Amino acid sequence: MSLMTVLVAWLSAALGQNTNPLLSLVPPAPKYLTLSTSAGAPQAAGGAASVPLYVDVVPKRGMHVYAPGAKDYLPIALTITPAKNVRVGKLAYPMSEIYFFEVLNERVPVYQKPFRLTQTVTIERAAAGSPVTILGTVKYQACDDKVCYAPDTVPVSWTIK
Repeated sequence: MSLMTVLVAWLSAALGQNTNPLLSLVPPAPKYLTLSTSAGAPQAAGGAASVPLYVDVVPKRGMHVYAPGAKDYLPIALTITPAKNVRVGKLAYPMSEIYFFEVLNERVPVYQKPFRLTQTVTIERAAAGSPVTILGTVKYQACDDKVCYAPDTVPVSWTIK
């Protein structure tokens, strides 16, 4: 294989345009965690409906993500995209655990086991009765005991009926 063929294959794979499995020279990015979304039952509240939105996060074995309070690190965060007739409440985080990062001799709050983020939204009466799609993103930085990987932002959504 010529150097030019290798470079074209590498660039195509890096851009996600590799159609030839024989030229797959760049492995896919590692998957550090899985995310899934769900919503609780709407609760009527003075002409509006309060709905808990859930993001279930499962870090891959040996990985952790930072919790709120981690100084100098990027804690996992859920951001809801502003939408007409939807008010966003405060994001609730579960209890984290303290991780001792031996290489740097520091202790930081992290999540290493499956956990759930809970975000309550209130859907105003004007939107009630028809399905409402709520969009957002989860931003996080995953690390193992030696390396922190580049931060990632993952789109999430819920449809409330």
